Amino acid sequence: MKRGPLLGIFAVVVVAGVLSIPMEVGPAPDTRLILEHTNKTYISPPCYEQANKTNNLAEADIQKAQELNYQPESSCTANSLAPVKQPIASILAQNLGIKQSQWDW
Repeated sequence: MKRGPLLGIFAVVVVAGVLSIPMEVGPAPDTRLILEHTNKTYISPPCYEQANKTNNLAEADIQKAQELNYQPESSCTANSLAPVKQPIASILAQNLGIKQSQWDW
């Protein structure tokens, strides 16, 4: 058997293997949140309806919430922003805009 086809098959297997390796990824620093200034907490949009909130709200991102040292309003918010394991191929697709991130609210 010739080396060319064998090397090609080997390269495809290696690339497929590398792209299927799971990595832990978290939300981007510019992920939208709701800041609750009275209690100095932040709320993720999926948890807004069940959150204990006042009317002193503002929209911001994770980076701003961390700068202000705000805490998650509930375990719902903390869990919705927790890092998840995804294959490298999925992470690349999100970075290229082919696939929507789970934190695109």
